[in-house]
Amino acid sequence: MTDDQIRSDGESIRVRVEFAEDRGVPLSETIGALEDVHEAVDFAFFLAHGDARRWEHGGGRGQVRVDELDHGKPVSVALRLVMSGGLGLAYPQVHEGVSAVEAVLRTAASSTAAPAVVTIDVAEKHVLEAMERVAYQARGTDLAWRIREAEEHRAPAPDGTPGKGARFVRAAARLVTKPAFSFRVDR
Repeated sequence: MTDDQIRSDGESIRVRVEFAEDRGVPLSETIGALEDVHEAVDFAFFLAHGDARRWEHGGGRGQVRVDELDHGKPVSVALRLVMSGGLGLAYPQVHEGVSAVEAVLRTAASSTAAPAVVTIDVAEKHVLEAMERVAYQARGTDLAWRIREAEEHRAPAPDGTPGKGARFVRAAARLVTKPAFSFRVDR
């Protein structure tokens, strides 16, 4: 699929993710990477409208549709994020959230590219630094507030489940340490 085939319209946003550089990647790693991509997209929906609006509209976040999964060279997935009026999602808000996630992932990936071996713990620090940069650039907006809120939710919840910030940071760290990783939002 070429870049000109990946387009946005008023009801959906296209995202293309590449996360491996050769055909020798085991299917289990591909599935694990897809789970991390889903966590990143879920975080983008959170940045778009936060938990208050989410619960106000029945607990949904929108739909993520897989348009293409290519287990070739590189392994890639094309997603379509579909807004649903019943959930209170609006294209500009979701596009802002997805673009913020893209900025965090690109910044963290460029920070982890230099060292030969980067551990997940080091990559998590780069993801947190990237979140701080994006929040600073968005200062004074709901987006900045939601990023800060997610940073505060890095401790486990009372029931033992990890907070939304912790889930995103861990998933993003795993993604940015993969060879040839990229997360691209169609403009």
